[in-house]
Amino acid sequence: MRALGAALVLLGAAGGYLLRRREQLLPVRLGRALLEDLAVLDYQIRFRRRPLPALLAGMEGLGARWLWQPLAEALERQETEGLPGCWARAAAGLPPPLDRYLAPLGPMVPAGGACLSAAIEETREELTGFLREEAARQAQQGRVTAALCLSGATLLILVLI
Repeated sequence: MRALGAALVLLGAAGGYLLRRREQLLPVRLGRALLEDLAVLDYQIRFRRRPLPALLAGMEGLGARWLWQPLAEALERQETEGLPGCWARAAAGLPPPLDRYLAPLGPMVPAGGACLSAAIEETREELTGFLREEAARQAQQGRVTAALCLSGATLLILVLI
């Protein structure tokens, strides 16, 4: 019976660790998705000349859930703020610091062309740097979180035995 209790405590600690890691990795996963989406956005607007609403309707994945769908919804019900205001509102819903990286693109989207392409490329470089730093930080944070969960579970098992 003790072994079963210990196994359940360890299983609970592992589940807590996995949930915590998933929560901590959201900015990294979302940043990677937005990095890919920005490349698609640049290509579709610059070379294929697709209108933004049609482009937003075709976006899928994590980036679509956090940025592109809120942007499309804001554009559909826009009152007087226009595309830059809708973009700012949609970007404000992103976790920090992704909101800070993507917010400056809003005023440049209506202009299009080389100006928008340069801004998207600069944003992609900033996102790449963030992802590199955050991946290293998350690796260390993951080890600390795993150690805390395991030590807490071990302490609980010792107390219960």
